[in-house]
Amino acid sequence: NDVLPVASGGLYPGLVPALMKFFGNDFVIQAGGGIHGHTEGSVSGAKAMRQAVDATMQEISLKEYAETHKELRTAIELWK
Repeated sequence: NDVLPVASGGLYPGLVPALMKFFGNDFVIQAGGGIHGHTEGSVSGAKAMRQAVDATMQEISLKEYAETHKELRTAIELWK
């Protein structure tokens, strides 16, 4: 049977590019604090995480993608 690797512990949107480089596209990002710790709330944290994944999949730097995605921009500032 196939299984998915799980990355967990201290994860936040800024780590997504490195995680995806290591694991590829098929893995679980278990990022409770990296979502719920977002200063604008959990919904914004979830959006920021998704934006980080989208940027990485499109091969756009998080910094560049954050210019037009406020949730990711806030997350990058929060978790420097």
